[in-house]
Amino acid sequence: MAQAWERLGRLLAERTALVGGLQGESDGVLLPGELDRLAGRPERQGPTREEVAAAYEPLIADARKDLLAELEQDTVLGRIARYAGLAEPDATVLALAAAAELDEAVGQLLGGPLTVGMLRSMLGDDAVTAVGDDAPLRRAALVRVVGGGPLGGSTVQLARRVAWALVGDLSFDPDLPADLEVSVAPADRAAGGERVLVSGPDRVRRVQAATDRTAGVAFLVAVPPPDERGWEALVAQATVVGAGLVLDLPPRSEERGEPIGPLARRWIDRAGHLPIAVCAAEPVALESLPRQRWTEVVAAGPEVDAAEWSAVFGEAELPARRPSASQLRSLELVADADTDPVRALRRLASGSLLQHARRVEPRATWSDLVLPPPQERQLRALVDRYRHRARVHDEWHLPLYPSPGVVALFSGHSGTGKTTSAEVIAHELGVDLFRVDLSALVSKYIGETEKNLEQIFSAAHAGNYLLLFDEADSLFGSRSAVTDARDRYANMEVSYLLQRLETYDGFVVLTSNFQGNIDDAFLRRIHTTVSFPMPSPDDRVRIWERCLADAPRGDVDLDHLARSFEISGGSIRNAALSAAFLAAGRDRPIGMVELLAAVVEEYAKLRQRVSPAQLGPWATEVSELVGGLTGGASGATTG
Repeated sequence: MAQAWERLGRLLAERTALVGGLQGESDGVLLPGELDRLAGRPERQGPTREEVAAAYEPLIADARKDLLAELEQDTVLGRIARYAGLAEPDATVLALAAAAELDEAVGQLLGGPLTVGMLRSMLGDDAVTAVGDDAPLRRAALVRVVGGGPLGGSTVQLARRVAWALVGDLSFDPDLPADLEVSVAPADRAAGGERVLVSGPDRVRRVQAATDRTAGVAFLVAVPPPDERGWEALVAQATVVGAGLVLDLPPRSEERGEPIGPLARRWIDRAGHLPIAVCAAEPVALESLPRQRWTEVVAAGPEVDAAEWSAVFGEAELPARRPSASQLRSLELVADADTDPVRALRRLASGSLLQHARRVEPRATWSDLVLPPPQERQLRALVDRYRHRARVHDEWHLPLYPSPGVVALFSGHSGTGKTTSAEVIAHELGVDLFRVDLSALVSKYIGETEKNLEQIFSAAHAGNYLLLFDEADSLFGSRSAVTDARDRYANMEVSYLLQRLETYDGFVVLTSNFQGNIDDAFLRRIHTTVSFPMPSPDDRVRIWERCLADAPRGDVDLDHLARSFEISGGSIRNAALSAAFLAAGRDRPIGMVELLAAVVEEYAKLRQRVSPAQLGPWATEVSELVGGLTGGASGATTG
């Protein structure tokens, strides 16, 4: 048996078709004879239009009563109408629009799509008002009015999600935001507000606070849609399933503009029947919100408690470096009874870090370092500082200054051992090393650099990592005078990182080619500064020995190389490897000619030239070899 909305829609369409036919209006409606043929009845002489209209009145009145009774019951249309706050004229229009969308015969009786003019002829001016811009049907996005011409010719379209729901399909609209989630409010919570503002750094905590403090039972959680069609889909879906909205705002950026723009403000204001929470990492500017009464809530801290941890990992010990609620939510996707929590945390954190950093397997040890004794003592002191933090701060109660973690600055020319030293420390501590290129991390879009940095620190917090920030000068250089918006936001990026370093409890190493480039405010957050000098001649001999290792050598004079060429350990390593390949290609042990030729190439990279005196008795052979390799261009001069 057809539902009340179907019967009402069919009766209204039949009456319109018959009356229109009797008036001779065959354009857009069916004539009586055509109606009989369509219905499979023998053709007959029709009554007058007044008689037809009068005959249908009691039938339509009964169908309307049935519709009103159905709206009070637990039916799909009843739930939608009650949630959207529809009055009887609104519900009648919705029923007719549903019949026109789902009943093919109704469409044929009307002779085309349902229009505003048809609504007026069938149901009067109240029906036109029911599809007005500010009417409940439009505020709830249950119908759309489409058309740029005269209003009477505009089409009244039922929202597809309503049509699907009426046939039993409550799946999500494909026009909804891709990251949409469903969240259910706690069963034991107190009554919530209709409009709630939530702030907090962790997304899961924000959503928890929103569902706990906002009226409603279930919520659709999504980023605000960027266009009108997306908002219509979101509001219609929430209305159909009886849910509220949790709008989690993205960080502000130059590319996206304000998180709450005019479109979002308009729909938050329009959808007054929906309980709505607006969430953001930082408190939302009040002037950007619709002028409604809001309840403001601060979300709980991001770190999980013992109960949340045991719900995922059972009796496994809660780590000292507790993951955030968002990180634990991600771990639920891969966790089971046999999952190693430590391995899972490292897997989670490394996946996020690899978006902005490169993982370095720490293999270097103390024996691989060639440094003056004072610098090596500083490095070992850093290891001790990290290992014994709990004793000094927790047991001896000394203050956490300037931060709970360890922050070190390594300064010196390229190739002097800064990165190798960080690798040695990571190896000694048994932690993973992630190398971050700050010059690539800094974004031209306002707010994106802070977002990238937050992702790195949040991911590193969950694992036991050493973060190595290369090219620190690109972000931590002396702050400029503010002359434009870009300067202001660049200084904000530095300030953000300074604040983050003060709260981060891990190990951070930053490298710079020249310590004088670093902002003084940043230097105050450093526990230890290690200056890496160019190696002395004796140190260069040791580095040459280690780089050549067990490779076959001819008659080589490492003292001559060390005295004649003041290059860094990195350059020596490159030259030793290049010399080995030269010798292998000539099918001979590594000799002075190959070593000097490789050094000449290293000097060329540095835009420096080598004199004949530096090449010694091998000058002619080296020049011939280098010229042959480079087509005549080289960093050597033979005088």
